[in-house]
Amino acid sequence: MWFRLRDRRLAGFKFVRQESVGSYVADFCCREAKLIIEIDGSQHADNPRDTIRDTWLASQGYRVLRFWNAEAMTNTIGVLDTILAALPPSPRVRGEGRDDLVVGATSGSEGEGACPPEPHSLPPPHPRLPPRFGDDEVAEALSPRAGRGGDSG
Repeated sequence: MWFRLRDRRLAGFKFVRQESVGSYVADFCCREAKLIIEIDGSQHADNPRDTIRDTWLASQGYRVLRFWNAEAMTNTIGVLDTILAALPPSPRVRGEGRDDLVVGATSGSEGEGACPPEPHSLPPPHPRLPPRFGDDEVAEALSPRAGRGGDSG
C-alpha cells in the first residue's frame, strides 16, 4: 500500500506513514486532507480501543478508513478507489503526472473544473537530464544547428 500512496502517487496527495497524531500512530496519513488509513489484522476486529481512538481522531478533525490486510493485498485497486473517493478534489492541475496513479479510478477529464482537451504535446525535458532521442531524424531536428538555415549537413 505504501508503494501506491508515497511520492504523491495517489492523485497528488501527500501521504506519510507511521504518523504520530496525539498519542496515536497512524499507518498512513494525509495531513492536508486530514485522512488516516489503517491497514489492520484480525486483532482489531471489534476492538474497543480502536473505537476510542477513532472517536478521539474524529474530534481532531480526522477521518479514519480501515481496511483488512487481506483486502489491501488482494483488492488493492478497490482500496485505492475507496481512499480516492474519501479525498477532496485533487491538488493536481489539469491532469499533470502519470495516468496510472490509480488504475481502477473512474475519474477522467470530465466533471466539475475540467478543462477542455488540449492537443497532446511532449512533456518538458527533465532540467537535469540530457534529452534522449530514439531516432536520428528527431535528434537532428532538435540539435543546436536546427533552425539556423543554410547549413545542411
